[in-house]
Amino acid sequence: MSGEKITNKGVAKYVGRVREPGRKYRRHSNFYIGIHGYEWTESLTFFAEQTAQLMSLSPHKLPYYQRGRRAENLIKSTFAL
Repeated sequence: MSGEKITNKGVAKYVGRVREPGRKYRRHSNFYIGIHGYEWTESLTFFAEQTAQLMSLSPHKLPYYQRGRRAENLIKSTFAL
């Protein structure tokens, strides 16, 4: 059910490929999106310091980092009990 919630929030594209050109059916199921969404947020927590350093090196890309952080928060809110 968490994969379905992530998909409904519109941030599944951060977790895995949702659709590809020329492909009739989607590549991954909602179950896959749920499992890998959790793993993705855990890896972001693990690499938080490196991410902060990257953000300081390229300030012109800050809106993209912020978009990713927003997606991270939305996915984490799915797993909050």
